[in-house]
Amino acid sequence: MMFKLLFLLAILPAITAGAPRIGALTGDMQSSTEGRVHRALPSSSLDEDSLHQFDVLKFECHLSFNLTAAALSGYTVTKLAANEIPLDQIDFRFNHSLVIDSVWILENYIATLSVLGHDSIRIELSPSLPLGDSLQLGIAYHGTTAIIDPWGGFRWAQQLNWHPQIAWSMGDGLNLEPPPANYAWFPCHSDPTDKVLWEAWLRAPSNRAICSNGIRVDTLNNGDSTTTWHYRLDQPVSTYLISVAVSDYVIMTQRESNPRIENFVYPSRVTQAQTHFSNVPAVLDGFQALFGPYPFERFGYAMTRNGDMEHATCVFHYDQVVVSSNAYDWLLIHELSHQWWGDWVTCGDWRDLWLNEGFATFCEAVGLEVLHGRDAYMDRVTGDFYPAARGASDSYSIYDPDYYWGATVYQKGACVMHMLRELMGDSLFFLSLREFGQEHAFSSAVTADWQAELEQHYGSSLDWFFQPWVYGTRYPEYNVVLDLELAYLIIEQNQPTNTLFRMPIDVRIVSTEGDTSEFTLWNEAVRQQGWMIPNDSMQFTGWPASIEIDPYNKILKTAVYSILVGVGDRPSYSPVTFAIASVYPNPFNPSVTISFDVPWNTDVGLRVFTLTGREVTYQKLGSLAAGSHQVRWDGDGFASGIYLFRIETLGEFKFTKAILLK
Repeated sequence: MMFKLLFLLAILPAITAGAPRIGALTGDMQSSTEGRVHRALPSSSLDEDSLHQFDVLKFECHLSFNLTAAALSGYTVTKLAANEIPLDQIDFRFNHSLVIDSVWILENYIATLSVLGHDSIRIELSPSLPLGDSLQLGIAYHGTTAIIDPWGGFRWAQQLNWHPQIAWSMGDGLNLEPPPANYAWFPCHSDPTDKVLWEAWLRAPSNRAICSNGIRVDTLNNGDSTTTWHYRLDQPVSTYLISVAVSDYVIMTQRESNPRIENFVYPSRVTQAQTHFSNVPAVLDGFQALFGPYPFERFGYAMTRNGDMEHATCVFHYDQVVVSSNAYDWLLIHELSHQWWGDWVTCGDWRDLWLNEGFATFCEAVGLEVLHGRDAYMDRVTGDFYPAARGASDSYSIYDPDYYWGATVYQKGACVMHMLRELMGDSLFFLSLREFGQEHAFSSAVTADWQAELEQHYGSSLDWFFQPWVYGTRYPEYNVVLDLELAYLIIEQNQPTNTLFRMPIDVRIVSTEGDTSEFTLWNEAVRQQGWMIPNDSMQFTGWPASIEIDPYNKILKTAVYSILVGVGDRPSYSPVTFAIASVYPNPFNPSVTISFDVPWNTDVGLRVFTLTGREVTYQKLGSLAAGSHQVRWDGDGFASGIYLFRIETLGEFKFTKAILLK
């Protein structure tokens, strides 16, 4: 949906900070409640979403903006239908600081206003609106908008250096629950599934330009040094995607059609904007080839004091990042992709926000691939998505997250999309995306819809993927052990959660002579699993020298590697940190002694496993000083066979093996 980047006017080139919402509030912001930040719906107020039992068809907004006085005035007409029950009341959210002048209904109904709670209103109807009927509700109001959120809502700012005077909206709030924030400047609802049409007649001084949603029908000089800008959006969108910005803008047109691309730019930044936005048309066309035709009639960006926010047809873009380079292509791409994933298809429940934000973050890499090729795509995945997702300390899932605007929803959501692309292959993955869009066009979807679409092309259930990756937590932390003598591979999952991951894992083994062998194994959702490596997978000259899982970075993960120590005339393994020196006797009956070295003072333990990976013994050796040590294990009471011995410190471990022969 948005990129709310949260750094404070510090331009950090091309670095994401969780989510593309950029920019802090600067000191020149004006409001009648300066310095106050409050929730939209305190516990004593009306939750209009729980009572949203009607269908809003269209908003028609007639507003005038006085930028010097930081005030607006006018009225909004709402066309709605009783699609669930007969209506005797209509509940909306609305900014408490705006004064309501009058309320009316164009049809034969009496409308009575009552104010409930901090930022909510109720209109009582007499008589009730019958099921299936519709009406047009008008509300006239004026005043200065209050600050409802530190990021979203409606704000005013006076000229500051090269930043011109401006008034603008941001459709989502970082601290609002639910997030929609447009009730700061017109009465509306927040349910993302009730999509609406938009038409606006917006009036401001003639030396200012106005940006809103949809096509610009016309501009009318009113003869009093003001101009009315008429916009109309003919495709339904969620209310948080409606917007207005009023400032000293130059309208820079990049192309006239398919779709029209125009950017609202400060006069002082026209030169920078020519380079900054230069790659947008190519990425838009690349997205059309991958996702389907662009859903609207117009696209572009408008510079604002904070950003970014994917308002339908015109992204509000943080003015500080409009520079004479393409360093912020990733941000432009993220917001452009939202026109499909967020605006065309919108999450049907805020718990499914990753369908907006994870998709759009993934599209950053896809857009860079359109411009620069596959290497640029993988650089974004491995250099940004993976580190950010691993660095998130969150213990919650992508679905129904505790916090909407962080790396779990954005970058981990992008990783999930990347892994699905690798699992499905490009042809089926992008076909699934296109069909998903077409099936939910100008509507909404939830995670189950996306899974079902993928399963149609995958050919079987993807529960094994979605349950851990979307509904579970974190990512796999693999310990990988290769037994050189037995050609035996062990993969452990040691992540500190109960979520275990079933994944196909590519394995690459390189010999001392430089020969390479690659094969794929299915790692089940278990803590430890072992495989005898197929003979034809290890036919190369020399001894295996190294092992790597997932060499093509298909999986969000960490991996730690060990090569099992050999004893006898085979090449010895000399670890840098600590080492197992010997295991004697081998074979043994009934006891065996393992000698090992530790180069620092550390806690040490011994774990013993059967060849199938079943742990049979744990022995805590305590805190040992740096030096050489021995531990004896008694196999009395255990069956004959090969046993694996793991010496472990707090940070790592080493394996060896021996045969109990009775």
